[in-house]
Amino acid sequence: MWIKQTMGEQRKLLTAAFEPPMLRLAKRCVEVWSNVDKLDQELLAHVSSIPYCHLLYAIDKLGKQVSSNVNANSMDPSYRGQDLSRRPFSVSLYPKRAFMLSSVYISKTTGRPCLSAVQPVMSEQQFFGFVVADFDIRHLPLPSNSARSATVPSQKKTNGNSRQYSQARVPSVMDQHLEEILNVLSTLINEHGVFHCTLHCSSEQAMLWQLDEPYQYHLYRVEQLLEPDICLHYPRRPYPPEAILTSQQVEEVLERFRLLRLSDERVYLRAGSVNIFNGMVGLSFSCEGSQYLPAEVFLSKDLSTWLGDPAIIGEVSLPHSFPPGAGKNGSGNGMS
Repeated sequence: MWIKQTMGEQRKLLTAAFEPPMLRLAKRCVEVWSNVDKLDQELLAHVSSIPYCHLLYAIDKLGKQVSSNVNANSMDPSYRGQDLSRRPFSVSLYPKRAFMLSSVYISKTTGRPCLSAVQPVMSEQQFFGFVVADFDIRHLPLPSNSARSATVPSQKKTNGNSRQYSQARVPSVMDQHLEEILNVLSTLINEHGVFHCTLHCSSEQAMLWQLDEPYQYHLYRVEQLLEPDICLHYPRRPYPPEAILTSQQVEEVLERFRLLRLSDERVYLRAGSVNIFNGMVGLSFSCEGSQYLPAEVFLSKDLSTWLGDPAIIGEVSLPHSFPPGAGKNGSGNGMS
């Protein structure tokens, strides 16, 4: 799978950058592990030696934090004693004895996607615990891979093409995870240079175009979109100032895709696309052909424009109107 290969290569580069200074620090921590104040001072003295690290701390073998939270400018002892055993990097840590790089997760400290580097602290006779460095993925030097192979379209088996031609919507894996998938797409558009996406709900795939490879699209299946490390695949890019659509409008467009997909069982969205540079939205429904319109026009229309009279189309579990400026959380913020 090409996306796993790309992320695997990036993780190797990050490991090569972080493991040597983490190992040196772990060796120094052996001598002061039993003295928490000296342990904090050791972390503070060496946090700057770990590139791009925004938070450094130590935990015991069972995931309990023993040090303060340390950054380049300060340390906060109030975090001593907190239970971190449920963090993604803590799963099956003990009796792990090698450097580890975690999956991407949401930091409770910053509220942003991050990953952690974990280095065991041990002497020849004793295993003490781990030093952990957290990294905000926005600040990591994630290289773009110009040598990516073109995506090979996946073949999806269907039962007599019933999904393609039956008007009744068949609940799918994408439908079950649609909110999560749209959050991922929002993050990739707003923070990782994706400027055009097409969501194929019926075939459970998404096509993405990114600024570094504008002439090539990549095709993702549901399980790829739900990969914790998908943000590592594309380098971080600022939202393009020349884009016609704002990041909040992108949020609102994606939320309306969700409503149009799930609000009715007979009239529903099969595919939706959005392009931030030309400001156009594309729609394909179960009952008619495709149509394209400016995002501002799309956002101004009521849900019943496409689904019809609620009394005719039946009960709807979601609102039939789109209040101006209403995103899924009312704020226009993306996944974080």
